[in-house]
Amino acid sequence: MPNVKSFEASSHANNTSMPFLESYHVSKRPTKSGALQSSSGHNVHLRTYHTFGRADNCHTHLTRSDISRIHAIIFWKDNSWFIEDKSTNGIWVNEHKLIKAQIYPLKENDVIVFSSKTGESFTMINSNEPCDMMVNIQKNYSPIYLQKPMTFISDKCTMHYKNDQWHLIDNQHNLCLQDSEIVNIEGRPYCLQYNHIEYKTVQNRPIAQSLDDLEFRLEVSDDEEEVKLSIHDSIQTSVIEGTRIQSQLYLMLCLARKSIDDRSQGYAENNQGWINLNDLSKELGIEPDNARIRLHRLRTRLRDSISFSGFDACQLVQLKDGEVRLNASKIIIKKGNKQEANIGCH
Repeated sequence: MPNVKSFEASSHANNTSMPFLESYHVSKRPTKSGALQSSSGHNVHLRTYHTFGRADNCHTHLTRSDISRIHAIIFWKDNSWFIEDKSTNGIWVNEHKLIKAQIYPLKENDVIVFSSKTGESFTMINSNEPCDMMVNIQKNYSPIYLQKPMTFISDKCTMHYKNDQWHLIDNQHNLCLQDSEIVNIEGRPYCLQYNHIEYKTVQNRPIAQSLDDLEFRLEVSDDEEEVKLSIHDSIQTSVIEGTRIQSQLYLMLCLARKSIDDRSQGYAENNQGWINLNDLSKELGIEPDNARIRLHRLRTRLRDSISFSGFDACQLVQLKDGEVRLNASKIIIKKGNKQEANIGCH
């Protein structure tokens, strides 16, 4: 299980340790935010923009061969849940087949079937708005629903929401958790699931059927302390910025500069942009394992900012044989008030 953190509060007096969240016991309470229940019995806790499909980076991974890489999107908009078919083989809601690329509202007790009417079904069991939560990834326990600004996990620890981030706090720790980060609570793995409500992001998400559909613009401050990423298709734009994701954006900047430099030197397209992960880690001043974690988070951020169709974020930020690259044909870098580089953009 990748990137699982286990927190313990040590006792120096008797050299023993106890679980960090020892007194928290998860109850079998009903869901409090948007959720589906599969015919096999497990719950799917919906993100604000939730993808279903065969691609590894889909929020809900479906494995059947008749399922498309990105088969469906369910998203929260204007105080309601909607579903959109992105697939080859279709989606049925209450036995009615959806028209591809059109959005349809969902309500409680709606039954969704992906691809085959004889396949696994998913029933909408809660249509409330999404919220931040800790999801048990073994699916045996209910989520821990997080209420801002503070959620008491036990008499010894709490979750605090401050500066757009959740912090896990006890008398020895103050740990800032990232979206999708996994921690052990009483020996059980939980994944932090952020669910920011961003209506404009959902409405204006660029759509990409190929890599050539996307243009990436990186705006960098003169001291390179701040990086802002804008992603465009021919009509729509997503903007990624913010203090807590600067490490991911700076990694993106390093990859973009390497891709531009290789192109200017005449490298073949298949050889452009590749950088050894150890060399990238040295440039970033971090360990290779931390670089891999940042790459995973960057892919997740891109996946949540772009409506991919026919390919996914793993093809955009590629990792192969210990090397990584940004596989983009249109990149602009602007540093301060001057354009630093431009490939493929008008």
